[in-house]
Amino acid sequence: MTKKRSKESYQVKTPEAKERQLAGGIKGSEQSAKKRSIETEKEAEYNPFGRKYKYDIIKYLEEQYYIIETKRPVVLEDWQKKRIFEPLFSLNEDGLRRFSLAIVGLPKKNAKSTMASMVANYFLFQDEPYGEIILTANSKEQSSWIIFDKLKKSLQMNQKQLGEVRIYEDVIEVKKTGTIARVIAPNYKTGSGTNPNLVIWDELWAYELQSDRKFWDELTTVPTRKNPLSLVVSYAGFDEESLLHELYKKGLAKTDEEMFFIWSHRNLASWVTNKYLSSQRERLRPNTYLRLHENRWTSSESAFVSPEMWNSCVDNKLRPILPGFTGTLSVGIDIGVKHDSSCVVGVYRKGDLVILACHKVWIPDKKNPIDIEETVEVYLRELHKEYTIDSFSYDPYQFHRSGISLAKEGLPMVEFPQTTDRLILAGENLYSLIKGRNLSVYKDREVRNHVLKAIAKETPRGFRLVKSKQSDRIDLAIALAMSAVKAVGKEESMPGFFVLSGPTKGGRDDGSWRDDDVGGLTQRGRDDDGWGPVGDNWENLTR
Repeated sequence: MTKKRSKESYQVKTPEAKERQLAGGIKGSEQSAKKRSIETEKEAEYNPFGRKYKYDIIKYLEEQYYIIETKRPVVLEDWQKKRIFEPLFSLNEDGLRRFSLAIVGLPKKNAKSTMASMVANYFLFQDEPYGEIILTANSKEQSSWIIFDKLKKSLQMNQKQLGEVRIYEDVIEVKKTGTIARVIAPNYKTGSGTNPNLVIWDELWAYELQSDRKFWDELTTVPTRKNPLSLVVSYAGFDEESLLHELYKKGLAKTDEEMFFIWSHRNLASWVTNKYLSSQRERLRPNTYLRLHENRWTSSESAFVSPEMWNSCVDNKLRPILPGFTGTLSVGIDIGVKHDSSCVVGVYRKGDLVILACHKVWIPDKKNPIDIEETVEVYLRELHKEYTIDSFSYDPYQFHRSGISLAKEGLPMVEFPQTTDRLILAGENLYSLIKGRNLSVYKDREVRNHVLKAIAKETPRGFRLVKSKQSDRIDLAIALAMSAVKAVGKEESMPGFFVLSGPTKGGRDDGSWRDDDVGGLTQRGRDDDGWGPVGDNWENLTR
C-alpha cells in the first residue's frame, strides 16, 4: 500500500530554497502576464473599441450601451455595479473570469432583461472572436421581443456599434470578428451542435418539462471556449422540483466555486416605488404578488378568491331578472354532459358594474346524462325570446351542433373555444371585477359554491381556473367568466371570436360567419414591456 505524502513534505526547509521558490513564482507570474499581454494585443486587432474596456465592463457599459429611455449611455445604479457586474466579471489568478454560471434572481421590473442585454452587448465586442451568443427564454417570442429587442435597439442608437454589425430578424453579426448573437427557444428542434461562449436564459422558472431539461443540458457551455458563461435571469417560480429551484438550492449551499449567485426579495431598483408596489398588491392575487414582486417561491395552485372577497360583491337587495327587463344580456354557456354540470349565466353592465342577471344549472347523474336539446337549447330560446341578448358565448367542443342549429334560428351565437389564452383572460378579468368590487351578484349558495371551489393555477402566461378535486363543480364560475369577458368588451383583444348570426358591431344579421378579431393581441404575450402576439392554437380559429 502506497504511503500518503504529508502536507509538510511539500514545504521548503531553508531560506535559500524559499528564495529560489519565490523567484520561480515571480518568473512564472511575469511569463503569464507577458502571455496575456500578447493575447490581448492579438484580440485588439479584431476589437473596434481597442483594449481599454477589456477588463472593465462597467466603463464599457456607461460609455457604449445606450438605453431607450434616454437614448444615451446607461448610468448604472450602485447596486448594479457592486452587487452584479463587479463580482460577476471579477478575474481569477489566471486572468480569466471567476464564474462560468451566474444566477441572478430579482423581482419583476428590476431590469433583469436589460442587464442581460448589456452582458450580450459586451460579449459581442469584448469577448473572443468568432463568438456565439445564444438568447433563450420560455418562448421564442419572449427571447426575441425582450432581450434581443433591447440589444438591437442599443446597437441602433450607438452609431459606432451600428457600423460594426449586421442586424437580421433574429441574428446579429459583428462584421469584423464573426461573432453572432441569435435567438433559440425550447421548442427549437435541438440545441446540440452549438458552440456558445455566452448563453442567456430568461425566466428559467417556466422550464418545467423534461424536454426543457434536455435543452438546458444541450446548451451547456463547452470546453473549447476560453472563458464561457451561462447567465440565468429570472424571478421565482412555483415548482420546487424544477431546474431553477435546483440551481437556487445550489446557490444557497455555495457548493460551486464557479457559480455566481444573487437572489433578492427586495426591489433594488430606485424606479420601483412603494406606490407602484401598492398598486400591484391591490391588483394581483397574493401568491402572484409574492412571486413577481418579492421573488418568493409559491404554490402554483391557490384559491381563486376568498369568501370575504366574494361576499363583498353580494348585494342582498339584488334579485334575478324577470321578463320585461330592458337591459342587454351577455350570456356564457359551459357544457358538461356526463360528469360536469351544464351551466348558463347571464350578466349585464350598468356603468362600472357587471351585474349577475340570471343563471341555470343542469346536473347529470351516472345513468342519465344531460339531454342538451331538451334542456340548454330550450332555455336559450326562452332567454332570446324574453330579453335582448348581445351574445351567447359557448365552447364548440360539446355544443357545436347546438350552436349551428340555434344560429340558424337567429340567436347571436359566439364561439368561445376554451383554449389556454382565452381561459386566462376570462379568469383574470373575473378576478379583477371581484377584487375591484366591479361585480354585483344576488345571493345564491350554488353560484357561491362554484366560485369558491375554483382554484387558480399559474401558467407561464397567467392563471386559469381549475378544480382542486375531480368531484368539485366550478362550471358556473367558468360560465360567469365567459359572460363577463363580453360584458366588459375584452373579447376585442382575443383572437377567434366568430359570430354565427345575430347583430354584430357591423350590424350584420345574415347568418354568415364573421371573424371579429383574428390575430388580436393579449397582454400575456410579452413578459415585461407591453403587448405581443398570442401565436398559438391557430388551428382552432378556422371555420
